[in-house]
Amino acid sequence: MNKFIDEEDIYNETFEKEIITDDLSNISFKNCIFNKCNFQNIKLKNVFFEKSIFNNCDFSNTQLIECNIKNVDINNSKLLGTNISNNHISKTTIDNSLCKYINIIDTKTKELTITNSDLQESNFFNVELNKCKIDNNNFSKSEFNHTKLNKINFSTSNIESIKLTQDSLKGIQVNAIQALDLVKLLDIEIVE
Repeated sequence: MNKFIDEEDIYNETFEKEIITDDLSNISFKNCIFNKCNFQNIKLKNVFFEKSIFNNCDFSNTQLIECNIKNVDINNSKLLGTNISNNHISKTTIDNSLCKYINIIDTKTKELTITNSDLQESNFFNVELNKCKIDNNNFSKSEFNHTKLNKINFSTSNIESIKLTQDSLKGIQVNAIQALDLVKLLDIEIVE
Protein backbone atom coordinates (compact mmCIF):
# COMPACT_ATOMS: atom_id res chain seq x y z
CA MET A 1 0.00 0.00 0.00
CA ASN A 2 1.22 3.49 -0.69
CA LYS A 3 -0.97 6.28 0.55
CA PHE A 4 1.60 8.89 -0.60
CA ILE A 5 1.61 8.05 -4.29
CA ASP A 6 -0.48 11.02 -5.47
CA GLU A 7 0.79 13.52 -2.89
CA GLU A 8 3.41 16.24 -3.36
CA ASP A 9 3.54 17.81 0.09
CA ILE A 10 2.49 16.35 3.41
CA TYR A 11 2.46 18.50 6.54
CA ASN A 12 1.77 17.88 10.24
CA GLU A 13 0.77 14.24 9.91
CA THR A 14 1.39 11.24 12.14
CA PHE A 15 1.77 7.83 10.53
CA GLU A 16 1.46 4.61 12.53
CA LYS A 17 2.58 1.18 11.30
CA GLU A 18 2.40 2.17 7.62
CA ILE A 19 3.96 -0.23 5.14
CA ILE A 20 5.22 1.64 2.10
CA THR A 21 5.70 -0.73 -0.83
CA ASP A 22 6.02 1.64 -3.78
CA ASP A 23 8.92 3.94 -4.59
CA LEU A 24 8.49 7.60 -3.67
CA SER A 25 9.80 10.61 -5.55
CA ASN A 26 9.35 14.37 -5.60
CA ILE A 27 7.47 14.54 -2.32
CA SER A 28 7.96 16.60 0.85
CA PHE A 29 7.20 15.66 4.44
CA LYS A 30 7.29 18.47 6.98
CA ASN A 31 6.52 18.25 10.71
CA CYS A 32 5.58 14.59 10.38
CA ILE A 33 5.94 11.72 12.83
CA PHE A 34 6.46 8.16 11.63
CA ASN A 35 5.98 5.41 14.23
CA LYS A 36 6.82 1.80 13.38
CA CYS A 37 6.63 2.46 9.65
CA ASN A 38 8.21 0.15 7.09
CA PHE A 39 10.13 1.63 4.15
CA GLN A 40 12.01 -1.61 3.33
CA ASN A 41 13.33 -2.30 -0.16
CA ILE A 42 12.03 0.86 -1.82
CA LYS A 43 13.63 3.83 -3.54
CA LEU A 44 13.16 7.34 -2.20
CA LYS A 45 14.30 9.83 -4.84
CA ASN A 46 14.25 13.59 -4.39
CA VAL A 47 12.25 13.27 -1.18
CA PHE A 48 12.43 16.10 1.34
CA PHE A 49 12.05 15.40 5.07
CA GLU A 50 12.01 18.41 7.40
CA LYS A 51 11.33 18.67 11.12
CA SER A 52 10.20 15.05 11.19
CA ILE A 53 10.66 12.14 13.58
CA PHE A 54 11.09 8.45 12.81
CA ASN A 55 10.56 6.07 15.74
CA ASN A 56 11.13 2.33 15.35
CA CYS A 57 11.03 2.53 11.55
CA ASP A 58 12.63 0.11 9.10
CA PHE A 59 14.64 1.47 6.15
CA SER A 60 16.49 -1.80 5.48
CA ASN A 61 17.79 -2.11 1.92
CA THR A 62 16.18 1.19 1.02
CA GLN A 63 17.76 3.62 -1.45
CA LEU A 64 17.71 7.31 -0.59
CA ILE A 65 18.82 9.19 -3.70
CA GLU A 66 19.12 12.97 -3.97
CA CYS A 67 17.07 13.47 -0.82
CA ASN A 68 17.14 16.44 1.51
CA ILE A 69 16.94 15.59 5.21
CA LYS A 70 16.78 18.53 7.62
CA ASN A 71 16.03 18.68 11.36
CA VAL A 72 15.13 14.99 11.50
CA ASP A 73 15.37 12.56 14.43
CA ILE A 74 15.76 8.85 13.69
CA ASN A 75 15.31 6.77 16.84
CA ASN A 76 15.48 3.02 17.45
CA SER A 77 15.28 2.35 13.73
CA LYS A 78 16.79 -0.11 11.25
CA LEU A 79 18.90 1.08 8.34
CA LEU A 80 20.43 -2.30 7.45
CA GLY A 81 22.09 -2.12 4.05
CA THR A 82 20.55 1.26 3.34
CA ASN A 83 22.09 3.17 0.42
CA ILE A 84 22.28 6.94 0.82
CA SER A 85 23.56 8.67 -2.30
CA ASN A 86 23.87 12.35 -3.24
CA ASN A 87 21.88 13.52 -0.22
CA HIS A 88 22.00 16.71 1.84
CA ILE A 89 21.62 15.97 5.54
CA SER A 90 21.59 18.72 8.17
CA LYS A 91 20.74 19.05 11.85
CA THR A 92 19.81 15.38 11.98
CA THR A 93 20.20 12.84 14.77
CA ILE A 94 20.43 9.06 14.51
CA ASP A 95 20.12 7.41 17.93
CA ASN A 96 20.07 3.82 19.10
CA SER A 97 19.68 2.52 15.57
CA LEU A 98 20.88 -0.54 13.68
CA CYS A 99 22.80 0.76 10.66
CA LYS A 100 25.01 -2.20 9.72
CA TYR A 101 26.17 -2.30 6.09
CA ILE A 102 24.91 1.24 5.41
CA ASN A 103 26.47 2.90 2.35
CA ILE A 104 26.74 6.67 2.31
CA ILE A 105 28.10 8.03 -0.96
CA ASP A 106 28.67 11.56 -2.32
CA THR A 107 26.61 13.06 0.49
CA LYS A 108 26.96 16.39 2.30
CA THR A 109 26.15 16.60 5.99
CA LYS A 110 26.10 19.43 8.50
CA GLU A 111 25.48 18.93 12.20
CA LEU A 112 24.81 15.20 11.91
CA THR A 113 24.79 13.47 15.30
CA ILE A 114 25.07 9.67 15.58
CA THR A 115 24.79 8.10 19.04
CA ASN A 116 24.49 4.60 20.49
CA SER A 117 24.18 3.02 17.05
CA ASP A 118 25.64 0.01 15.26
CA LEU A 119 27.34 0.90 11.97
CA GLN A 120 29.47 -2.22 11.57
CA GLU A 121 30.85 -2.86 8.09
CA SER A 122 29.48 0.43 6.79
CA ASN A 123 30.94 2.37 3.89
CA PHE A 124 31.42 6.14 3.72
CA PHE A 125 32.66 7.31 0.31
CA ASN A 126 33.28 10.97 -0.48
CA VAL A 127 31.08 12.17 2.38
CA GLU A 128 31.36 15.69 3.82
CA LEU A 129 30.93 15.54 7.59
CA ASN A 130 30.70 19.13 8.83
CA LYS A 131 30.23 19.57 12.59
CA CYS A 132 29.51 15.86 12.96
CA LYS A 133 29.17 14.46 16.49
CA ILE A 134 29.69 10.78 17.21
CA ASP A 135 29.23 9.07 20.57
CA ASN A 136 29.23 5.43 21.63
CA ASN A 137 28.81 3.80 18.21
CA ASN A 138 30.17 0.63 16.68
CA PHE A 139 32.11 1.36 13.47
CA SER A 140 34.08 -1.90 13.47
CA LYS A 141 35.15 -3.02 9.98
CA SER A 142 33.74 0.15 8.43
CA GLU A 143 35.45 1.99 5.59
CA PHE A 144 35.98 5.72 5.18
CA ASN A 145 37.17 6.55 1.67
CA HIS A 146 37.87 10.17 0.77
CA THR A 147 35.77 11.24 3.75
CA LYS A 148 37.59 13.81 5.87
CA LEU A 149 37.31 12.98 9.56
CA ASN A 150 39.17 16.08 10.75
CA LYS A 151 38.03 17.10 14.28
CA ILE A 152 35.53 14.23 14.53
CA ASN A 153 35.84 12.51 17.90
CA PHE A 154 35.69 8.71 17.72
CA SER A 155 37.16 8.18 21.21
CA THR A 156 33.98 6.67 22.69
CA SER A 157 33.20 4.49 19.69
CA ASN A 158 34.46 1.10 18.53
CA ILE A 159 36.67 1.58 15.47
CA GLU A 160 38.32 -1.83 15.51
CA SER A 161 39.53 -2.91 12.05
CA ILE A 162 38.29 0.21 10.27
CA LYS A 163 39.83 1.14 6.95
CA LEU A 164 40.68 4.71 6.06
CA THR A 165 42.23 6.42 3.07
CA GLN A 166 45.10 8.79 3.95
CA ASP A 167 42.95 11.88 3.38
CA SER A 168 40.33 10.49 5.78
CA LEU A 169 42.84 9.86 8.57
CA LYS A 170 44.14 13.40 8.95
CA GLY A 171 42.87 15.12 12.11
CA ILE A 172 40.69 12.25 13.38
CA GLN A 173 40.26 12.37 17.17
CA VAL A 174 40.78 9.04 18.95
CA ASN A 175 41.84 7.74 22.36
CA ALA A 176 45.33 6.31 23.03
CA ILE A 177 44.37 2.67 22.44
CA GLN A 178 42.64 3.52 19.16
CA ALA A 179 45.71 5.50 18.06
CA LEU A 180 47.87 2.39 18.38
CA ASP A 181 45.48 0.48 16.12
CA LEU A 182 45.44 3.31 13.56
CA VAL A 183 49.23 3.30 13.37
CA LYS A 184 48.91 0.03 11.43
CA LEU A 185 47.13 1.92 8.65
CA LEU A 186 50.29 3.95 8.13
CA ASP A 187 52.43 0.83 7.70
CA ILE A 188 54.30 1.76 10.88
CA GLU A 189 55.63 -1.12 12.93
CA ILE A 190 56.06 -0.58 16.66
CA VAL A 191 59.01 -2.50 18.14
CA GLU A 192 60.12 -2.84 21.74
